[in-house]
Amino acid sequence: MKNEVFERNYESTEKDELASEIFTRAYAPGGFMETYKKKMDAIPKVIVPEDKANYECLLERCDAFARRHEARMQGVVDYEHWDAHIDIYLGLAEFDDPEDMSFLKDIGEKAHYCFITLEEDGTYRLHIMINYFQEIMSDEYNGYLQYETLLEDESLADMLDVPMIPPEYESVIQLMGEILDRFDNETKVDRTTAFKAVLRQIREREDEDIDIYGMAAMLSALLEKVLEEEKETQ
Repeated sequence: MKNEVFERNYESTEKDELASEIFTRAYAPGGFMETYKKKMDAIPKVIVPEDKANYECLLERCDAFARRHEARMQGVVDYEHWDAHIDIYLGLAEFDDPEDMSFLKDIGEKAHYCFITLEEDGTYRLHIMINYFQEIMSDEYNGYLQYETLLEDESLADMLDVPMIPPEYESVIQLMGEILDRFDNETKVDRTTAFKAVLRQIREREDEDIDIYGMAAMLSALLEKVLEEEKETQ
C-alpha cells in the first residue's frame, strides 16, 4: 500500500526587519525589558498556591521520569528571577510509553513554558518553567508600568506605534510618578497599595467621570491623609 504523505511549508521567505529591530532594541542592555524587569522586581511578590502545587507535582513527576531514564535533574524555586523551574538532562529526548506521554500531558497542563535544547556535551535539556510568584499589583497598574517604561524609549514606542502622552498630560503623569515615589519613600504604604486604593475609589464613583487629573488629585489627597495619620501615631 502506498504511503500517505501530507506536506506543507509555512516557513516565511521574508525577514521581518521591523520585528527584528524591535526585539533587538527591547532586549538591549538598559532597554525596555531590563528597565521593566527592575520595576517589576521592586513590586512585592506572593506565592501562588496553585502554581506551588503544580511545581511540587511536576517535581515529583520529573524525579520519577529521570529515575526511569537514568537522567539527572534539578528543580529550583528562583527568588532572583521570580519563578520555579525544572531541568532534566537526557541522553535521548524520547517519550516512548503511556507513562511518559502522561508526563508530557502533565507538563502541558501545569507548566507555563517549556523547551528542549541540545547541550554542548550532547545531552538534551528539557526545561520546564512555572510562574510560581505573582506581583501584588492590579492589572491596571501593571499596564501603567508597561506604558510608562515604553514611553521612556521614544524610538521603541514609535516602532510599536504607541501613542505618546499628549503634551498637556506629561506634567500630570510626572506628578503621579512623584506621588507614588513618596508613598514608597515617606510612608508605610507602598505605591501599589496606594494606586489600587485610588482605583477602588474610582470604581465606587461610577456616576462620576474621573480623568487623569482627578486620579492625580485623589492620589495626592490620599498621600496627605496617610502622612497625617502616620504622624499622629508616632
